[in-house]
Amino acid sequence: MKNNSTLRKFDLPKLSLSVIFVFAFLFLHFVDAQTKPEFLVTWQAQNYVPDWYQGKILPISGTPVNISFELIDNGEIADLSKITIRWYVNDKLVINENNGLGIKNLKINIPDSNGMQTEIRIVVLDYLESMIDKLVYIPVVGPEAVINAPYADEKIKTGSSIFELSPFFFNINNLSNLSVSWLMNGQKPTTADNPYVFNLNVGSETPSGTKINISASIKNILKEFESASQNLNLVIK
Repeated sequence: MKNNSTLRKFDLPKLSLSVIFVFAFLFLHFVDAQTKPEFLVTWQAQNYVPDWYQGKILPISGTPVNISFELIDNGEIADLSKITIRWYVNDKLVINENNGLGIKNLKINIPDSNGMQTEIRIVVLDYLESMIDKLVYIPVVGPEAVINAPYADEKIKTGSSIFELSPFFFNINNLSNLSVSWLMNGQKPTTADNPYVFNLNVGSETPSGTKINISASIKNILKEFESASQNLNLVIK
């Protein structure tokens, strides 16, 4: 009985200290999470997408992109008007205090190739006597040509089938800067006045199971290597 009493006498304080240390750690972690300033960064690519598109506009190589940020401190926007802010693009300094104080916006033309990403680093100096920074990675995609084919399993009937073509992410201001071409089984078909719409007419005598390949290509006439294409392999029901 004496030994058990001794164990309880010394184990309870140790247990109490352990609990205190755990709660102290959690409390300090909670306070730090609540008080640490956070970056709110946004960026917007300025290239072409259809009017109906509601997704994120992604840049391709050479696309102008606007990047901006706010620093949120304790739920409020911090005043950085007299603070030195430095901007880096792929580790290269592009803006510093020589350009002025409190600069929260940057505009660049994406320098990276399609399929890569551009790294943006924002450094805020001497904010509450400390330096804080933020890394942002902007994905760089390629231009896209998307054929809208509202036919299940790409199976069509004989007669008329309509296909609409949409360009995405091209560095243009006007569709007149794009050249469009269609191919059907490797041959250039007759198209209507609207190059973005292709009316495929299949004769009623065409056997079921016949395969037809159509493809569409889009090129930026102002930039030789800016192009995209898509193929569809259709089957007659």
